[in-house]
Amino acid sequence: MKYIQEMKTNRISIKNTNMMTSLMIKKRVLNLALLTICSLATLIFSSCSEDDNVTENNVSNNNYYVNYIIQAPGPYGRFSNWTASTPDGTYSNSGYQVSSWNQIYGPVEKGFRCRVQIADYQGGTPTIEIHVSKNDEPFALKTTVTGATATYDID
Repeated sequence: MKYIQEMKTNRISIKNTNMMTSLMIKKRVLNLALLTICSLATLIFSSCSEDDNVTENNVSNNNYYVNYIIQAPGPYGRFSNWTASTPDGTYSNSGYQVSSWNQIYGPVEKGFRCRVQIADYQGGTPTIEIHVSKNDEPFALKTTVTGATATYDID
């Protein structure tokens, strides 16, 4: 009788051990499933939205800046009475003689006509440079003219 009772006790402890192992496996599977769901949710909600993407084809998002540089030649070169196109119209300087002038304007849109015209100069013909920058890129020289007028269209 004692032997039968001992066998029953062993069966119960084996059943208890099997149930505990089964519960531990279920708990691990549940933890892995929750971890996977949380990871996927984090990836989905932290990804970029369409507004964050800037494409080269979307012209309206591009800002252009124009840098005009006028330099008179030699130590005695001077110029005066010049105009330059700006986003707000035309900048003009009348009567004030200088040996150099440098100014940045913007933002301007694609298709903007950059134009500088010098009415009076002495001591040699000045050099006009027009540089353009797109968004945060560095300025790039677009045209250099030794003369009284320089023009460049932003395309």
